[in-house]
Amino acid sequence: MSPPTRISRRTLLVGTPLAVTALSLPGRAQTPIVAPSGMRTLRARPGFAALWGVTGPLTPIWGYDGTAPGPLLRVKRGEELRVRLVNELPAPTSLHWHGVRAPNAMDGVAGLTQPPVAPGADFEYVFRPPDAGTFWYHPAGDAVAQIRRGLRGALIVDEVTPVAVDRDVLLLFENWLLAPDGDNSTSHVTVNGEPELEIPVRTHERLRLRLVHAAAAQALRLRIERHAPLVMAIDGQPAEPYLAQEGRLILGPGNRIDVVLDITLRANEHAAIQAENFRRPIVTLACGGEAMRDSVLPEPQPLPPNPLPQRLDLRTALRHEIRLDMLASLPGPQPLFTVRRGRVVVLALVNRAAVATSVHVHGHHVRHLDRLDDGWKPYWLDTISVPPGLTERVAFLADNPGRWLIEAQPLAPAQATTAAWFAVG
Repeated sequence: MSPPTRISRRTLLVGTPLAVTALSLPGRAQTPIVAPSGMRTLRARPGFAALWGVTGPLTPIWGYDGTAPGPLLRVKRGEELRVRLVNELPAPTSLHWHGVRAPNAMDGVAGLTQPPVAPGADFEYVFRPPDAGTFWYHPAGDAVAQIRRGLRGALIVDEVTPVAVDRDVLLLFENWLLAPDGDNSTSHVTVNGEPELEIPVRTHERLRLRLVHAAAAQALRLRIERHAPLVMAIDGQPAEPYLAQEGRLILGPGNRIDVVLDITLRANEHAAIQAENFRRPIVTLACGGEAMRDSVLPEPQPLPPNPLPQRLDLRTALRHEIRLDMLASLPGPQPLFTVRRGRVVVLALVNRAAVATSVHVHGHHVRHLDRLDDGWKPYWLDTISVPPGLTERVAFLADNPGRWLIEAQPLAPAQATTAAWFAVG
């Protein structure tokens, strides 16, 4: 395949109050083709991406519709999502909805919840997302190499009643181990497919920033300069709002954070969103024009809750210890454990490796338990990083029937994902 003709870099369109801010992707449609039935088509195929900027060489990738990142998918909570995956790659693949409590048959784990989608074949995913929030999609299971090549995109499930912000801005961060010639020889981070991005803002404008870390093996440490980001949701689930200390946010591989950001800049002032572990600014907030309003808005209300339990009864929970270093590269024929639907599960995630390990639980959201007692953090997670040599405990209500994967990814470039599964009946 020859590199395509170069196109202009991406821009961020300025929306009106309470409107959705769309990512303008020159050269292709913003959303995949939609059939009269409402079925969207995503084609997993080779392509090229300008990961090194307009003046740099194009990098060969695998991408949905041949782009990096893939098209933004967006529905309202309770609406039906219909996606047809067409595999135009030289290898089998599938489509996992990271963080979505989808029906088990739609979870996209080849060999566990569905057959692999062979080259030239297709598979239709149809379900109604039960939760509003920020999610992403990618292959699952033994598919880290496919994700690193570029097979990833964002899924936004909107609240039924729009949240009162001036703009809704998606920032999808990708960590690449691909050099311009396609070799796995360097580490590079992009946002919305660009090495850097400028967002035009106005004084006292209120933004909802949806931060997605669509990576496989490295944490992302961000710092938003000159502002006080208010964390509203973590891993797609509303949280008790809190201010990020010194504007710092840490996203493990697969994590998402939604923040409300009230712009305090004046005309012609700038503020950076720094990728601190990559030692460079990656997003610039550029203030210009007239102020949005005379003063900052009152503190926002918490996001409307999703249908998750308020409390978890840990006294009768099924408890299971998982040695992360003992998991296999592919899930075995037998489950780690089987649990009756409606029972609470407590997992002790034991990491004896020398590096942190990211653990993703499919089909459920978990509470991160305190180490000294049975209290929990005031937020839900679907992906948690376990530090080296430590054990983290999580609890969840096993209310989604089926066979569910638990993926463990060491935070080291050369390490492969391992996995096991559990059954909810």
